[in-house]
Amino acid sequence: MQYVRPAFWLVMWFVFWVSSCSTTITGQGEQLSVEQFDSLRTTYYQLNDSLNYAWSSLKESDEQKLQFLDQLLAEFDNQNLVDSDTLASLRQLVDQLREISFDSVTIANARQIVQYDSLTVLVSDSLLSITDQVAVGEISPKILYLTDKIISENSSITLYRLHYDNISQNFNQFIEQHKGLMSSLDSTNLPVFKRPMFKLVSDSPTKREPEK
Repeated sequence: MQYVRPAFWLVMWFVFWVSSCSTTITGQGEQLSVEQFDSLRTTYYQLNDSLNYAWSSLKESDEQKLQFLDQLLAEFDNQNLVDSDTLASLRQLVDQLREISFDSVTIANARQIVQYDSLTVLVSDSLLSITDQVAVGEISPKILYLTDKIISENSSITLYRLHYDNISQNFNQFIEQHKGLMSSLDSTNLPVFKRPMFKLVSDSPTKREPEK
């Protein structure tokens, strides 16, 4: 029997070890190189971070608008521009607006979004119409500033939602395409789910480039 040198077994073990580490088996039986797997994980977390940032920006803008509404009401009160009953009614509407506000899950409820947007228009238009009725010389710079900011925030909300929907669509498509890998790609050990959208973009299967 021919004697096999230990070095031979060492080389064979090394080749086997490299080979076993060069691919990753997915839940669907696919094989990916370590580099491909790492690239997918990087893309997943980039999409996840972009989605969280887009949502935070959207909600920050929305909360800022509510603060501007509160400040405008306070200015109306300080300058006695409206009677106490009207002021109380407007404050109640702003409070109601906060109560029916949505989160990243409840945006799937289209009726709630319509209700929130309708009330936003009602409150904003009511406050701005009061400003329009005040003589130009009696309007304080702060009231002018607040009305401009409210108009600006109302105008930008569609862009924030559109941006969020675009990233959500990319995120959801990524999950669908790599659902067999998600338990390995996501290191939190938490369920990974598709995100509801405002539906301002078409939820088509067309592949898009992930946003950075």
